[in-house]
Amino acid sequence: MIQANCCEVTDRAFSENAARAEIRNYRRHGPARHTCELLRAVRSFGLADATLLDIGGGVGTIHHELLQDVARTALHVDASSAYLKEAKTEATRRGHANRVTFVHADFTKVAAELPQADIVTLDRVVCCYPDFRTLLEAAASKSRRLLALSYPRETWYMRLALGVVNAFQRLRRDPFRTFVHPVAEMRDTMVRMDLHPVTIRRLLVWEVAIYARS
Repeated sequence: MIQANCCEVTDRAFSENAARAEIRNYRRHGPARHTCELLRAVRSFGLADATLLDIGGGVGTIHHELLQDVARTALHVDASSAYLKEAKTEATRRGHANRVTFVHADFTKVAAELPQADIVTLDRVVCCYPDFRTLLEAAASKSRRLLALSYPRETWYMRLALGVVNAFQRLRRDPFRTFVHPVAEMRDTMVRMDLHPVTIRRLLVWEVAIYARS
């Protein structure tokens, strides 16, 4: 998600082994804590029969969960072919594959071609993009009602931790990087797109925020 050839970079960073490990963990333990917080916040709005756009959806945890009670259909866009493969398999296993459309692409490159949705989600996605403004502007333009996202907290210990991770990536000559973006600037970007913060939940590592169309 950093170089021009986004999907190639992402496939190296998010491999088949990593995807299989994540889907196994999801099946055994359910969504991660920060994802549970995001799901709980979305459900608190009482939406039903909604359309969902899940950006960087990984193994599909968000739409697997929201298709149970909130969403009618889902569009899953991801640059990792390995994660999309596991998401498709899980959708088939759960019996809702016919309600999900899968797109293998960098969302920012195909956003103009995609339809709007009632709910847009970016769970642990913003931290994978150096240009968070372009990503958030594109995502916000697709949201009719809600936009939910999680991202690393803007703290000294998260900057240190991701700095160490990125140092190892440089040693391995892997171009993939992760980022702690300024929360105030992310919020300002969303507000300019007429989406306003209504829920913010801070965990140790992640911050979960819900924005609603005014």
